[in-house]
Amino acid sequence: MRGILDSLISLSQNAFVPGRSICDNILLTQELFAGYNQQRLPLRCALKVDLRKAYDTVEWDFLHAVLRLFGFLERFIAWIVECVTTPSFSVCLNGAPHGFFRGARGLRQGDPMSPYLFVLVMEVLSLLIRQIIEQDGGFTYHWKCEGIQMFQLGFADDLLLFSKADLPSVQIFKRALTIFADMSGLHANVHKSHLILSRSASPLRDALWLLWIFRKVTSQSGTWGYRSWPPDYL
Repeated sequence: MRGILDSLISLSQNAFVPGRSICDNILLTQELFAGYNQQRLPLRCALKVDLRKAYDTVEWDFLHAVLRLFGFLERFIAWIVECVTTPSFSVCLNGAPHGFFRGARGLRQGDPMSPYLFVLVMEVLSLLIRQIIEQDGGFTYHWKCEGIQMFQLGFADDLLLFSKADLPSVQIFKRALTIFADMSGLHANVHKSHLILSRSASPLRDALWLLWIFRKVTSQSGTWGYRSWPPDYL
């Protein structure tokens, strides 16, 4: 699997893909955020999305479907599913293990295969967003992104979504995240996710903010955070 990831995963994801470096996404992010504090530049926004307990919440049925989607042989899929679904766990109390129980979902932290499987799962979100963009027709790309049709940069279990700061574009991201959460079990962590606006988009702040408050990305409790420029992680 490791040897063919580069041919399956879009260039927006560089983490865990052999031959790629996550530093490339960091440098590209810095380039896209340049000038966010200037009033004269085009309307721009970014959604910093944190996935809640990402590895632990991947639904196994969805993982099975993803492996089929990417064309893996059924025998190979059966091996993967066997490795993911059969381990048992015990709880250590007072220095001694007690009992065994089986998992019901998720990818094991520390398993060398888990990062590759997670990257495949996240690629489905990228495909889903692209499909909705093509079908909806209301999406406007972020400044400097239309030529390469880029709307997403992945950082393992975190991602940045870029678009023009307008309601139709942000609504498409919200719709895609909602569908993806229902399919995969991966929900956005509403307490750690933020909407970032360029200074030129300040008049739209309240409208975009209300979109997220009253129409949440997931059905979980909480609301999306808002941050003005500059974001604290750059």
